Parts: sequence; C-alpha cells; structure tokens
Amino acid sequence: MYKLYSMLIAGFASLGLMFACTAAQAGGDFHDPPFDFLFGNHIDTHQETNLKINKQTGNPKGLFGKFYIIFTGATDPVSGLPVARHPRGAGTHNEECGVDVNCITGWEMRGKPGAAKFVSHSGVNGDDHPLWLVNRAEEASAPATGMVIPQSGSFTHFHWITTTSTDPRAAGVSAECDKSNAGQLETQAPSAVDQVCQGWFLQIKAVRKFAFEHGGELIPVRPGMDNRSHLNLLTNFNNDVVITSTR
Repeated sequence: MYKLYSMLIAGFASLGLMFACTAAQAGGDFHDPPFDFLFGNHIDTHQETNLKINKQTGNPKGLFGKFYIIFTGATDPVSGLPVARHPRGAGTHNEECGVDVNCITGWEMRGKPGAAKFVSHSGVNGDDHPLWLVNRAEEASAPATGMVIPQSGSFTHFHWITTTSTDPRAAGVSAECDKSNAGQLETQAPSAVDQVCQGWFLQIKAVRKFAFEHGGELIPVRPGMDNRSHLNLLTNFNNDVVITSTR
C-alpha cells in the first residue's frame, strides 16, 4: 500500500511539472526553479528548462522545458500564418520575458548532453543558427565524447554552453567556446571555428502554428515535431583546410 501511495505521489508531481512546463505564457517567474537551467548565452532570453542530473556521477542527464516566441503583428504573405520570433532579452532590445513582453510558448523542448565541432555562423540566408559538425554513429576516434546525434528521438539542433552556464561541465568550457552569441563564435578571438564545444542536442515540438522569423527567412511552423525551424547539424561537408574531420 505504501509503495502504491508513493507511486501516486510521484505521478502527481510529474504531472504538475509537465503542466508547468507547457504553460502558454512566461510570467515574472522567468527562470525560477524548477525551470532555472541557463546555457550562459543568448538562448537564455527565450528558453526555460529543467536540468536533470545523474545522482551517481553528477553529470548532466537531460533537459526539458520550452522555447518562447513573441508575435510581431505581421502576417506571412505565403503561408498566411502570423509572424513570430524569439524575444531578444533586456537591455538594448527591451524584450525580457514577463517584464517587457508577453512571451508565448512556441515549442516544447527536450535536451540530451553532447558535444559538436563549430563550423560557421553566417551564410547565404544571413546570420542564422550556427552550424555544428557531428557524427551519426558512435566513433571511438572522435575528438570528444558525445559527438553523435542522440537516439531515440528527433534531435535536430545543437546549442553550446559557456562558463556561466549552470551545466556541471561549465568549468571546463574553453575560451573558444565561451561566447555569448553565435556571431562571436565565428569572429571573436579566439575563434571557435574547427573547435569542439560542449552543449546540448535539442528536440523541439511545436505547440501552435506561426511563421518563425529567423536567419532571413519566414519558416512555417505547425503543431507537432519540428525538424525544420532550428536545424543546424552537419554530418558531412566539403573538405576545407580550416575544418578537419570529426572521425
């Protein structure tokens, strides 16, 4: 009977955490526990996640939470969907969730820890999500552990951490990877090009429909698993003298 009671309590607690995770709008408690994980860079202006730690090893185990958007008031002329983008935080832009703007949940997010090699940020579409080189299979010769797309799942995005992250690996982040935004990874010395950075593979699931404005494009998003809007993983590339292989 005691075991059944404990299971029920745990179940209700999990349901409560899931409900909090999928709430539609960010309020004044933005980044308050239990959704208090920080990457230590610009993604923190529009993410709110809960970090799970392996109690035996102290290593990061998983993330779950949400990605926020704000609606611009415009309409995508192609899809007919309302245009939305990520809020850009306090300071210059005055877009802090729960303070300056009403941040709405665009996606539910799940994360697995890993590593990837930085390739570039700027491209033909402008300044989009930075590109990261990873493997599709486990490789003993890879320069770092975890340079492989997690299974099972639908992980299409990688995001790095800095020394100010609340990730247990933060103290080991190199100067090349310790940058507050994607552009700095490419241009600020020491450059992160061809360097392995620690971070998280992210799986995102849209909870509403909108046209996502990012990287010079308007990307139609509809409810369900989203493998389109934040895709930034490479598993093959045209060999260049600056970029070395991950295997």
